[in-house]
Amino acid sequence: MAPPPPPPQDHDGQSFITPSRVLSRAPESTPQQHSPRVVQRPPSQTAPRPTSAPPARAPRQSGPKSLWIAPGAEVRIGPLLLPGGMLYVGQRLQAGNGYGIEPALINPHLDVDHRRPDWAGETVGYWPSFSDISPRARGAYLSWLAAGRVGPVPISWVFLFFYGLERRVIVDATRAGTPARADLPAIRTEVERLLGLYGTNHSFRRYATEFLSVIDLADGLTHEDAVPPERVAERWPVPHTLRLKLGELANAGTPVPAEWALAWVHFNMNIHLRTPAQRCPEEFEQLFLSRYSAKYGPGMVVKPNKTLVKHQYHSASSGLGSVELSAAVPDVLELAAPTTKLERLVTDCTDALDAYSRLLGRRPEARGTLAASALLPPELITDTTGDLARLRAWVTARTDSGAPVPVDAQELLAFWPAEIPGQLTKAEAVGLIQLLGSQGVGIEPDLRFGGPILGPGSAVLFTTGRRAPTTASPSYTAAATMLHLAAAVCAADGRSSGAETAHLQAHLESSMDLSAGERARLQAHMTWLLSGQIKLTGLSKRLATLGVTQRESLGDFLATVAAADREVTPSEVDILTKIFKLLGLDTASVYSRLHTSTTAGPPAAQGPVVVRAASSRKTGYAIPAPPRVDEVKPSGTPGRSQVRLDSAAIEAKLAETHAVSMLLGSIFTEEPDDVVATPAPKAADAPPPVAGLDTAHSALLRVLVTRARWSRADLEAECANLSLLPDGALDTLNEAAYDVTGDPVVEGDNLIDINTDVAAEMLT
Repeated sequence: MAPPPPPPQDHDGQSFITPSRVLSRAPESTPQQHSPRVVQRPPSQTAPRPTSAPPARAPRQSGPKSLWIAPGAEVRIGPLLLPGGMLYVGQRLQAGNGYGIEPALINPHLDVDHRRPDWAGETVGYWPSFSDISPRARGAYLSWLAAGRVGPVPISWVFLFFYGLERRVIVDATRAGTPARADLPAIRTEVERLLGLYGTNHSFRRYATEFLSVIDLADGLTHEDAVPPERVAERWPVPHTLRLKLGELANAGTPVPAEWALAWVHFNMNIHLRTPAQRCPEEFEQLFLSRYSAKYGPGMVVKPNKTLVKHQYHSASSGLGSVELSAAVPDVLELAAPTTKLERLVTDCTDALDAYSRLLGRRPEARGTLAASALLPPELITDTTGDLARLRAWVTARTDSGAPVPVDAQELLAFWPAEIPGQLTKAEAVGLIQLLGSQGVGIEPDLRFGGPILGPGSAVLFTTGRRAPTTASPSYTAAATMLHLAAAVCAADGRSSGAETAHLQAHLESSMDLSAGERARLQAHMTWLLSGQIKLTGLSKRLATLGVTQRESLGDFLATVAAADREVTPSEVDILTKIFKLLGLDTASVYSRLHTSTTAGPPAAQGPVVVRAASSRKTGYAIPAPPRVDEVKPSGTPGRSQVRLDSAAIEAKLAETHAVSMLLGSIFTEEPDDVVATPAPKAADAPPPVAGLDTAHSALLRVLVTRARWSRADLEAECANLSLLPDGALDTLNEAAYDVTGDPVVEGDNLIDINTDVAAEMLT
């Protein structure tokens, strides 16, 4: 069959029908109704329009030209005045596909039954055409038009009017230089109005929504004041305003603004939006906008490609059929390179919201509480009047000096809504610590760094900056252990001299490979240790892993610390004796080590030192004999003087701190013999994340699946190796498992069972 002829020429420029001019006169046999009547009946739902062959092609007809009634104009058909325009009226107008009469054409010479209108549309079949429907149906349709196209009616009347809008956009407005393009804004407004009235009909909503994209394409490029499309729940189809705007920006080499990038993410089906983005959409959008702007400034610049924006539209009207429209802008929405960049940013944002999302999944009512704020990324913590603002003011007033400051922990705990007032659980303590960290404030003790759960007593606040470490490195763990033991020695006599603490801190910081944040925390940790009663509990497990050489070196170091202020008291000897017992060292060696610390000089000072060349001239004074150094006795031995120390010997001994630290540092990167820990994968060769998890949790899942059952100790070892808290890690794995399979992947407490089937499904 030969292709259909081009559509007939548009009739713009012809004089429009005035309200006073009547185009039709109803036959005498047709009853007339002088005012439109709308029957309040629920609209009937028509079945989906089947696809069938178009009617046989009709020969061209000659006769009076048909007219397009402009938006806002009125036209009288018989006794009815039809307001609003946007209608085709006349006797002859061929369908856009060249087959038959245009379905939307209102022929005023056809019979109309105004006395018995078919309000229910019972006489109307599929694809209604004004020229083919019954006189009764025409009466009902014209009355609906006269009433302003409102009110409950069969959806067939809405479609019949809609056919004319389709023709005006697809046939008339797509020709270059046509005045019909001026009608596009009004047509778009009318389609949106009809969607608001009749959008509950699925078929009409689908056609009308797609048609809005056609209008955008026919209207050409987007305007500078265009706004991103609404991010509705249905991510498909992609609004063509988005494709057009992105293509326009790419053509111009203009950065993609953050709001348009967010719409790009939402409607790009190649980007997976995980549970946090769906459960916490507002927080996700705010975080994405913040981090996109931080990373790309005014926006990401996209290089244009050769593929143009196109749209395949299957019209509702049988007079048009399927058409394809294209615009002269590139279609960049699914380009691989920018999609990958956006997906990485989405992953970063969803990872940051993961803990917050899991809390709301368990406790939706927690939104807006301090517990929820503690899990938010710092960019989203903006409370200026509530509980967080009061906590921030309290903390700021105490940390203005910048130095670590002791505070009453009970005052701080009063801000936190604990299940048991004044007594935090492990999870609550971590939450409070994280919340303070988001404000650039650290606290000691911090259980993430090996400290106890914050409770009544003293605590120390200090400024950290917003990118302070959140887990302990092996170097910090070694330094903190040495600090704990040394602080116990320094405070043994009930007072700690500035010389002792200054020597201790300076040499730990210089000899250990600590970052600036770790040095600040170590100073705060010392302040906390010295602000209360220092206990030796909790150290046995770590000290038990030391070798003989490490124990001996640590014993020498602690003896040097005790002698750093040139005085060794009986109470210091007592605490050294207790520590030597923990280390498994001979307690009697405490005295010999202290004696060595007082007599040994620096390497350069071993042996005679020439102070001034000898002279034969007599001075008249004899050189006194060196004083006898009394051996220090244990506590409780009266009558013994305290030891006076030589500063050069102290410096020489403290110079050995680096060697001791290196020995200690090595033990904190090893596990006991009965625990086999899998090293964390290197970033360069780490496998990709699975089941929506981040890299660390994905690595943990891969390790756990190697056994059907794990002991609690083994699990904690694996989590420590990956810098994860065990309970939180298990919650994260189970939530991901529920999202993928609906079942948990780990169960149990002391013995942890692995559901290998669930794990295998997550890994695939």
